[in-house]
Amino acid sequence: MLKYIILITFCFFAEKSIAQVSKTDTLYKKVTALDSLVFTEGFNRCNLGVYDNIIAEDLEFYHDKGGITSGKAAFVASVKNNICNSKTPVKRTLDSMQVYTMQGNGQLYGAVQEGIHSFYHWGNNTWVKSGDARFLHVWLLDKGSWLLKRVVSYDH
Repeated sequence: MLKYIILITFCFFAEKSIAQVSKTDTLYKKVTALDSLVFTEGFNRCNLGVYDNIIAEDLEFYHDKGGITSGKAAFVASVKNNICNSKTPVKRTLDSMQVYTMQGNGQLYGAVQEGIHSFYHWGNNTWVKSGDARFLHVWLLDKGSWLLKRVVSYDH
């Protein structure tokens, strides 16, 4: 009987330690705001200056169709050349998102953001859905600032 109590207790705490944070949690709201900077401001509005303080210099971006982009400069250039200078305007919307804490020694050091987003292009005077994709972002807290460190974009 004691084995079952220990097992149930372990499962309860294990589940709680990896559970996503609530949508009302401060961390969830922070990651939502960061997502908006990356996509609403940077990607959709081409305000690339927002990337200065939220993209890590050694960013690694893995895309299942486009390959690997290494470094902040290459990432910003890719958005500028492929999105902002495209003859057909493109936008991204966030469909769903989960946020998970990353802790070491009881201290928050980062967050994992995963979700699904949709992409649209402008055609016939309206936004036409191009497709959906899944994503995973690793955000690190560095001296009080959040930096996007790793990106995996897949299932396009």
